[in-house]
Amino acid sequence: MDFDFTEEQRMFRDGLRDFMQREYAPIVDKRDREGPFTREEEIEINKKFQTLGIGLDPESIKALLDPVLFAIISEEVSKVWPSLLPLSGMGAIPALFIPLASDDMKGRLLPRLESGEFVGAFAETEPEAGCDTRDIQTTAKLDGDYYIVNGTKTWISNAVTCDTAFVGVKDPQTGAQTFLLIEKEISPWETSPLHKIGWNASDTGEMFFDNCKVPKENETGAIMKSAFEKGQALPVSGGFAKLLTTLSPTSALLTLPRAGMALMSVGIAQAAFEASVNYAKERVTFGKPIGRHQLIQNMLYEMNLLIETSRLLGYKAVDAINKGDPDARRLSAMSKVYAGESAVKVTYHAIQIHGANGLSQELPLERYFRDARMMVVPDGTSEMMKLISGYSILGKGFSAYA
Repeated sequence: MDFDFTEEQRMFRDGLRDFMQREYAPIVDKRDREGPFTREEEIEINKKFQTLGIGLDPESIKALLDPVLFAIISEEVSKVWPSLLPLSGMGAIPALFIPLASDDMKGRLLPRLESGEFVGAFAETEPEAGCDTRDIQTTAKLDGDYYIVNGTKTWISNAVTCDTAFVGVKDPQTGAQTFLLIEKEISPWETSPLHKIGWNASDTGEMFFDNCKVPKENETGAIMKSAFEKGQALPVSGGFAKLLTTLSPTSALLTLPRAGMALMSVGIAQAAFEASVNYAKERVTFGKPIGRHQLIQNMLYEMNLLIETSRLLGYKAVDAINKGDPDARRLSAMSKVYAGESAVKVTYHAIQIHGANGLSQELPLERYFRDARMMVVPDGTSEMMKLISGYSILGKGFSAYA
């Protein structure tokens, strides 16, 4: 098995790493304490990343849709500031469908995608069901040329600042589920911010749909049917396209974000580990560096082991997505659990190695720990991911959450 990146992938990683150190490493600690980004700040961030070829426009989005490049982005960005990632990661899902949408929608939104002034959201989680998407309660009733949407979404990244959302809904009569592409200017909804332990600068909130009128051509089935008739297709890799035909749409769409979450965890853990290695060499007690103590070396060993195995499992999931292997569902769920829980352990050890200094806001250790604690909940809790993995192992008829 080849574990090396191609020369192009290495250049991409190194360029992104330099960019993160130059643009965000000097400001992250101070700005993260100030709370969620404003929409204006998010647009500025979008434009900066677009200069690297990482954006939501039809050309730049290719980096976010390439499983390996997405994994690199997830790890390298999170090593400096995880709060940046939900902006592009969640925004990519609605942005993916806009070039295939109606001429009216494309006329309004494509210029925003091109200029970096688009902020999107993926709205599936609900108060009643949490991350269990089998029986969502948000309804979309067809009434002439419009769907009438009613329901609440919660813990949605970019909820307050987004202009367009990819919203999971169900037919109130048949129970059939689908997604609607909803523009806030055309089909308004209300929002409310939510505050959380980590990812402080990332906007998170609730979305309230009260008789929200959405054009029927904004339903994903209609979008894909129209695109097929025009000879268009989603600009995804062959492997990911295969997953869309072998898994349910929701399961397929979530494989890459979950693998990305695993590599996000690796990035956070790697930052905490590197800080701990440096501190163990520099901090002197009783006349010698603390790195010469056995317990410190044991903690560093455990941290290093957890990071290396998390990275390997994350890229194994990425490889399965690249190949269109249906086992990507199991592997992405397992990698998210293992890497997320490992990041919590690694950042815990990092604080212990730093002692009282690890508790101080003058150092980023407490931020690493808070951000790591976030990783085991969004896009499916560890408990839900374990059930998905168990079902994938045992097969049809063995769902523990049926």
